[in-house]
Amino acid sequence: MSHVRVERYEHVARVTLDRSAKRNAMSSDVAAELTAAFLALADADDLRVVVLSGEGPSFCGGADVKELAALTPETADSFIRGLHAAIAAAMTCPVPVIAAIRGACVGAGLELVAGCDMRIATHDAHFSMPEVKIGVPSVIEAALLPRLMGRGKAARMVLTGETIDAQTAFNWGLVEELVSADDLMFRAGALAAEIAEADPLAIRAQKRLIRAWDDMTIEQAVEASVREFADSYRTSAPRDRLAAAMAGRK
Repeated sequence: MSHVRVERYEHVARVTLDRSAKRNAMSSDVAAELTAAFLALADADDLRVVVLSGEGPSFCGGADVKELAALTPETADSFIRGLHAAIAAAMTCPVPVIAAIRGACVGAGLELVAGCDMRIATHDAHFSMPEVKIGVPSVIEAALLPRLMGRGKAARMVLTGETIDAQTAFNWGLVEELVSADDLMFRAGALAAEIAEADPLAIRAQKRLIRAWDDMTIEQAVEASVREFADSYRTSAPRDRLAAAMAGRK
């Protein structure tokens, strides 16, 4: 039985964690399915944006606790690398990935949304990194949290394991927008549609730059941006879109 559902709506894909009976917990099987789903989407040339959500009242309740309890030093390594592969597949997807978050977003689930490009959450969403409470550190894409919310706030989350509410997550910069539960998928869809209206090659170039900027100095980032800007004129898209915009003003 598949626990990851992929649906296509023209240039938009929706990827859903579909294990609501277990709060969409991330097992090795779920991680492998998620990896496969994003790798397949990466090959879709007509794709422009992905919306990632969870079925039911929770986005993701974290790693599968039964699997965690049975790990050994040897299997722990392969388990956590499998989770990393799933998140990395979402991060390196060539188009933007929007996380639509409701309810619990815990541990591996929070690491997954940290790897997305944008995050929209419901007012009743809540976030935590409770790994230290069960005897392990927060790892893999938890390393992204200081970039999103600052080192101090990230340290507080991973060292205390405390739960923060949606408003705090918004105030700390972890999520970019708060909405009602009824409006979550509408707002995520509207944002996806807005992105999909832009030039598809420009979208992919911008995603590459956003990812690359994390590992560059300002000087390197500027140089990389200049190259992408010049390369965009290898197609007629800038001229065509500018001509249409100027014609519309007239």
